[in-house]
Amino acid sequence: MRQAEPGAIGVHQSSFSPESTIGSHEAVAAVQAMTAEIMNYLIEMDVDPKLLQLSLSISSDDMRYLTASEMRQYRVTAGSPGELPASAEVNKTQPPVIPETSRAPASESKTTPPVAQSNEQKALEFLTAYHDAWSRENSTALRFMETAYGSAVEFYGKTVTKADVIEEKRAFALRWPVRVYNVKPNSERVSCSNTCRVDGVVDWYAKRAAGDRASSGSAEFSLMWDPATSKIVSETGKVVETDKGASQPIRLISQWYQDNSTCRGSIGDSPERTAACSRREALTPKLEAVGWCYGREGEYGYQMDWHVCGTPATPSTDVATTMKAINAPKARDYPSQGRMIGKTILPDFKGRDREFNTFRTRIRNGMSEGPNFAGHFSVIQIGCGTGRSGVIVGDNKTGRPSRFPRGGEANMYLDLAYQLNSRLLAAQWLDYDTDRCFIEFFDYDRTWWKVLSKFDIGTTEACYRDIKDNLQ
Repeated sequence: MRQAEPGAIGVHQSSFSPESTIGSHEAVAAVQAMTAEIMNYLIEMDVDPKLLQLSLSISSDDMRYLTASEMRQYRVTAGSPGELPASAEVNKTQPPVIPETSRAPASESKTTPPVAQSNEQKALEFLTAYHDAWSRENSTALRFMETAYGSAVEFYGKTVTKADVIEEKRAFALRWPVRVYNVKPNSERVSCSNTCRVDGVVDWYAKRAAGDRASSGSAEFSLMWDPATSKIVSETGKVVETDKGASQPIRLISQWYQDNSTCRGSIGDSPERTAACSRREALTPKLEAVGWCYGREGEYGYQMDWHVCGTPATPSTDVATTMKAINAPKARDYPSQGRMIGKTILPDFKGRDREFNTFRTRIRNGMSEGPNFAGHFSVIQIGCGTGRSGVIVGDNKTGRPSRFPRGGEANMYLDLAYQLNSRLLAAQWLDYDTDRCFIEFFDYDRTWWKVLSKFDIGTTEACYRDIKDNLQ
């Protein structure tokens, strides 16, 4: 049996150090010999040789961390699902269990006793179990709800019985039998005394049993949970945003790609990377349960994306092919005009720059970190609702902020790529009305943004990916 945590193993191409003086012929021979050795070792260890094909598609300066399902697919890990660590396998058939408040029997703690969980930790575990259960098929979801509520509940401003709550949940489940609910990362807030209050934002996608009607959006929630009984005693919330004409789990897939980027792009075992990898692994089976699949047979690395299971790849969704075909501007052709000398000057929010006063804290923090674009500018992206954001560009020499001309509802899921030593900025955004994803290239000439080119790179699915992945 072989085991590994999700994201613990990464692959990429081999390379020689920059100081190497080996000739091209010797380098080719060395790589070929090494590839043969790796192939033999994979076969000896009963690992699928396609893993080598995947590694050869990843640049040597990047890293492709394997998900738990990919480890099983390539036979990197082996053993029955029951033998895998709990963090590496999501149980797709059994309903989640409400966290127990009692201690484990003394016979199970013969070595170092486990650290007792705080009520805050228990409340957050319950919250995860709650939304995981509500994302399952109706019988499992409603069975969990029967155990989740107290006999009397303050339910959206009214005191009702548990039976009333379950009946309302049942009616909703019958109306929307396909559901995915996932808490927006880092939105949770919890405080406990006799009971625990848990607040946060949840992204959802739901679909009717018949027809193509779907619903997607974000909602604020607030639960009061009793740690002594593991029951909800109060629940309220409100919808804060819905996606017009949504037919896809846009927000959930966006969450997955954000966590995947953190999981793949970080090195080591930082808490942020570990949490992102775990969230990604937990969200994967939820999306699969509602008919969405990641990657197709024969695809590797940058080629893989989320799509409706069973649909073939088409030229309109093949971002890699599109990006290779276009003549995109290069950062090296737009060098910075000057560099930062001296200390950063911050904006005058009480005078000249008072129109930016609403965002003064974010702007100050961003500019205090120093320039990150075009020599002496700071690009500061500010979220203003799920999927929506605006961008402020601060001049660290003069302290004057200005607005980037893309963002808000017209340019959803805005994602940027830029460098300190170049005036070129690439912006990727989604047009909801046309279901098209675009990448635009801008030249920032100190006081104005010149549009160099704009490319249609595919449907909404293309905007699920990070702009840096699409520009590869």
